Amino acid sequence: MADLAEVQQLELLCQAFYGGGGKEEQNEAHKVLLPLVNNPENMPRLQAVLAHSSNLQALLFASSGLMNLFTRYWGQISDKQKEETRNFLLNYLYQRSADLLHNAHEILGHLIRLLCRIVKLSWFEDVDKAKLTQEMQPKIGSHMSRLRRVAFSFRDIALPSILKVAVKTLQQFDAGAIRVPNEEEETRLLKQVLQLALNCLSFDFMGTMADDTTDEQNTVMIPQGWSEFREETFPRMFFSLYNACWHKTPHRPRVECARLCLSCLVLISAFRRSFFETTAIRNKYMGELILGTFQIIKTRTGLSDDMCYHEFCRLIGKVNTSHHLSELCASEPFREFPQHLFDFTMESLKSWQRMPNSKHYLLGVWAHMISPLLFYKQRVPKDLELYIERITAAFIMSRMCVAEAIAEDSDSCDWESPLNNEVLRQEQLEVLSQLARCRYTKTARMVHDLFEETKAKAQSGEMNRKVFEEKITWLVYLIGALVGSNWTGRLPDVHVEDASSETVQMANAGLSKLVLTLIEETKCEGTPETLELAFLYFLDQFRKLFIGQFARTLDSPSAFATALGAADDKAIVATLVSKIGFNLQHRVNMPECIKKSMDLLFEFVAGVHIVHWISRAPELIVTGRLLLETPTGAYFLTNHCSAEFKFLSMRRYSRLRTTYYLTLGTLLFYQQQKTTVSFEQFVQPMDAIFLSLWQQTDEGRNPASIRNPLCRDPLIGLVRDLRGLSFASGLSSTYTVLFDWLMSPWKKINGTTRMAIFSWAADAWWDDAEVLVPLLKFIADFVNNRGGNRIHFVESSANGIRLFKEASSVVLKYGNRILQKQDFSDPYKEKYKGMAVALQILSNIIRGSYCHYEVFEVYGDTVLNDSLRLALQMCLAIPQDDLMAYLKSLGAVYSFLEVATESFMQNILELPPAHLAQLLRCVEDGLCAQETVLMLSCATLGNFVEFIFKYRNSEEKEGEAVRAFLEAQPGSLPRMLQLIFQLLMTGQLPNLFSISGVLLGLILLQENEYLKLKQQIIEQQIECKRPQVEGFFTALMLNIEEDLETANKDKFMRNLYHFAHDIRKSTRVHLINSSLLLEWQVERKLDLQG
Repeated sequence: MADLAEVQQLELLCQAFYGGGGKEEQNEAHKVLLPLVNNPENMPRLQAVLAHSSNLQALLFASSGLMNLFTRYWGQISDKQKEETRNFLLNYLYQRSADLLHNAHEILGHLIRLLCRIVKLSWFEDVDKAKLTQEMQPKIGSHMSRLRRVAFSFRDIALPSILKVAVKTLQQFDAGAIRVPNEEEETRLLKQVLQLALNCLSFDFMGTMADDTTDEQNTVMIPQGWSEFREETFPRMFFSLYNACWHKTPHRPRVECARLCLSCLVLISAFRRSFFETTAIRNKYMGELILGTFQIIKTRTGLSDDMCYHEFCRLIGKVNTSHHLSELCASEPFREFPQHLFDFTMESLKSWQRMPNSKHYLLGVWAHMISPLLFYKQRVPKDLELYIERITAAFIMSRMCVAEAIAEDSDSCDWESPLNNEVLRQEQLEVLSQLARCRYTKTARMVHDLFEETKAKAQSGEMNRKVFEEKITWLVYLIGALVGSNWTGRLPDVHVEDASSETVQMANAGLSKLVLTLIEETKCEGTPETLELAFLYFLDQFRKLFIGQFARTLDSPSAFATALGAADDKAIVATLVSKIGFNLQHRVNMPECIKKSMDLLFEFVAGVHIVHWISRAPELIVTGRLLLETPTGAYFLTNHCSAEFKFLSMRRYSRLRTTYYLTLGTLLFYQQQKTTVSFEQFVQPMDAIFLSLWQQTDEGRNPASIRNPLCRDPLIGLVRDLRGLSFASGLSSTYTVLFDWLMSPWKKINGTTRMAIFSWAADAWWDDAEVLVPLLKFIADFVNNRGGNRIHFVESSANGIRLFKEASSVVLKYGNRILQKQDFSDPYKEKYKGMAVALQILSNIIRGSYCHYEVFEVYGDTVLNDSLRLALQMCLAIPQDDLMAYLKSLGAVYSFLEVATESFMQNILELPPAHLAQLLRCVEDGLCAQETVLMLSCATLGNFVEFIFKYRNSEEKEGEAVRAFLEAQPGSLPRMLQLIFQLLMTGQLPNLFSISGVLLGLILLQENEYLKLKQQIIEQQIECKRPQVEGFFTALMLNIEEDLETANKDKFMRNLYHFAHDIRKSTRVHLINSSLLLEWQVERKLDLQG
C-alpha cells in the first residue's frame, strides 16, 4: 500500500501532467505516470490516491487509471481484487459523493462509471449472478399463460374502442377544435392522448412477443377489422401534429409530443401488408408516409432534438424495410427522396458523436436497397450506386474517428464503444457487408490502404499504442465483414474495370493476408481481448470464404492459398486451427476469447458443406476431415488433456469442457477407420480418473467415501467430458464404441463397470447440485436414442435392460434422497433442475424403445415400477406455481407424463384420485402454455382420455381404477372440456389435429356436461344468432359415432375444423369466451387454494 509521502508525490506529478508546469515537467510526469495505468499490480497505489487525496487532478488520474486497468486487464485481475475494489468504491461514494457532486462532478461521473463497469463485467463472468430472470420468474411465470388469454379478450372487446377515442381526440387537436386556456395543461393532455394511441398500436396483437425489452416490432399485426385505420388520412394526421408541435408554439415547442407522434408513425409504417385490401390502397398509404418523411428531411423540422432525431431515423428505416424498392420507386414522392436522404445520411455520419446508435437505421435503408438494384437498375435513381459507395466510405471513416476518440478519452464518452457491445457491433458489421457489395473492389482497396497506413504510423511512433489497438481492431472486424459477406451477388462495378472474379479474389486474398500476418506478429505480445475477439471474428468469416458456403466463388483454392503466401490449402487450414489452439493454451485470462475460440473450433470440426465449384462438379466437404490431414488435428487428439490447455483446470471454464469434448469426439470418430489415434488411447486420461475414484472408495468396499472433497472437481470434469463424447456419438457405430467402454467390466476395478461408479456418486453427492446436475445430464444424453437409430441392440442382447438398470439406479438413488429433503435455500437450483433431468432420463429411456419391459415382471424385478413410482412422486412434488414459473426448465415433467400415459397408464392409475387430479391440473395448465408444452399436454390428455374411454365399463382392475377416479374427482374432465372449448373459440389452439381426438373423447365421456356447455353458449348469443350457433354444434357432431376409432376421429377432425372457423366469425363469441374464461380462472384459483 502506498504511504502518504508517495500520494503527495503523485499529486505533484498529476498537477504537472495536467498542465501545471512547463513542457519538460509534463513529459517527465507522463513518463512516471504512464506505467501506473498499464500494469494491474499498481491498482492499490491508485486506490490509495483516491482514499487519501483531495487533489482534483490526482483524483481524475486515479479514477481514469483504474477504469483503464479494469477494462483492458480484466482477466488478469483476481476475484478478490475485483470485490475489494467494488466495496471500496461503494464506501467511497457513500462517504464523499455529496462533496464531489458540488465540487467535482466530473470525477464523480468517472467513479460511478468505474463501479458500473466492475459490476457489469463481474455479472457476465459469474454464471449464477447472470441469471437475473430467475429472481423474477416465480412471481410472474405462473400467471403468464392465463394473462395472455385475458389480453386476447381485451384486444377483441375493449382495445378498438380505446384507440378510436384516442384517434378522434387527436383529430380534434389537429383541426384546432380542442382549446385549453392553460397552454401547459393542453400540452399535457395532448401528450397523454398520444401516449394512449402509442400504447394501443404497440399492443402484442398475436401474443408472440416474448418480452418488451426491444423497441422494434418487425410487423404490427393489426386486426383486419380495424378498417378506419386503413385510410391515408391516418398517418397524415400524425405528420400534421408533429409539425404543429414545433411551429404552433415556436417559443415553447412540444418536444415530447413530437417524439410520440414519430413513435406512432414508426408503428403505422409497420402495418402488415395483408391489412390493406388492395395494392392501390397500400400504395396510397405508403405515398403518404414517404411524403411526410420527405418534408421533415427537407425542412429538418425538429431534428435538432436528439430523441426526435432517433425516432425519425427509426421511421425512415421502418418505411424502407416495410416496402420493396420497386414499390418505393413507383411512388411519386420518392423521386427526389434519395438525394435528400443521402445528404441527411452524410450529415449524420460526419457528426458521428451524436446519437451513434441511431445511424444504424439510416445505414440499413441503403443496405436494404443493394439486392434489388440488380433487378431494378433501369427504374431506380441513376446516382443511387454512387450514393451507396460514398456512404460506405463515410461509415468506415466514422469508425476510425470513433476508435480514436475512445482510445484518447473513453471516460468522457457518453456512449459505449461498439467493440464492447456484441449486438451493436454485429449490427454495424452486417450493414457494412451489405453496403460493400456495391463497388466491392473500391471498398476493399480503401480498407487495405487504411490498414497499412495505421500499421505504418504505429511502427513509426506517429500513433500511440492505445489508438493503434482501437483502430486496428476495427479494421480487422471490417475486413472480416468484407471477406465473409455474400458478395457473389454484388452489383457489376460499372465505373471500374477491375470487377472480374479474379480481381475480387485477389482483393480478398490481400485483405486476408494483412490480418493473418498481424495474427502471427501479435502472438507473443500482450494483445487486448477486443483485438483477439476481432481475430476470431475474421477467422470465422474467412472459414466461410475459403471452406464454407461461399467457397463456390473460388475457382482454385490452391491459387487463393498461393496469393496468401501459403504452400497450399491444407497449410491455410493448419494456420486457422493453430490460432484457435494457441488461444486455448495462452489466452485463459480472456473468458470471452476462450468461449469464442471453442465455438469456432466446433464449427470448424462439425461443419459439412456442399460446395458448388465454378470449374468442376459439386463436392461435399467435411471440414473436420480436412483438419485430420494436418499435424494440428493429430496434436489435439493426442494431447487433449495436456497441461498446456490451462482452461481445463480452471473452474470458470468447467461448462466449456462439454463443448471441447464434443468437438474432439466428433474429430475422433471421423478417423475411426484410420489408426492415427485409437479410442482407447483417447480415453486413457478419463480412465485414470475412473481409477482414482475407484481407489478412493477402497476399491469398491466403501462407495460412500467418494464424497471426499478431493473427488469433487475430477468427478464434475469427468461427467462433463463424457457428456461431450456422448453428444459426439450420434451414430450407432460410434455409440457402440462408447457403450462398450462404459458398460463392459474393467479388470483394473475388479470387473466393475465404469458406469457403476456414477451410481455411487449419485448416492454420495445427491445434495450437491453442481455435481449431480452435470452427472444426470450426461446420463440423459447417454440413454437418448436420438432419431431412433442411435441405440440399436440385437434382439437377443440384454444391453437395453442393462442400460435401463444402470440409469435408473442413478435416478433412484438421487430421487429417493432429494424427495426426503424439505428445506432449500434455492429450490430451483438445488431441487428442480436435478429432478427435471432425472425425469428426462426416464423419458428418453421409455421413448428409446430399446428395452423390453416385460422382462422385469417375468423375473420379479421391481426396478421399473420403482422408477415410475419415483418419477410420479417427483412430478407431484413440484408445486403448481413453481411448475409454471420454471416452465422451460421443467418441461421434462410434461415429456415424462406424455410417455408414461402412453405406455404405463396402469401404474399412473395406482395413484390416489387426488394425486391423479393434481397431475391433470398440470396438464390443464400446460394447455394454456405455448409451443412444445402445449403439444405434450394435448398428447398426454389424449392418452389419458382414450384409456378412460376404453376401460370405463371394464370389469378388469383397470376399469375399477377408472371408475374410482371418476367418482372421486367428478369435476376434472368437465373442466377440461370447458377449457378446450374456450381455447378453441378464441383461436389459441395452433394445431386442431392434436386436440381433436381429445375433444371427441371428452364429449363422449361427458355427454351431459357437453350438452350443458353447448346450451350455455347458445343462450348467451343474441336472439338472431342462436339458430346459427346451434347449427354449428349440430354440424360438429354430424355422422360421428360413439367410438374413438381412427376413421371416426378423422371425421370429427374435419367437422371440428369447420366448427372452429365458423364459430369464431360470430362477434358475440368473444364476449362469451371472455366470460367463460374468467369463470374458469376463478374456479381454477379456488381449486389451487383448496
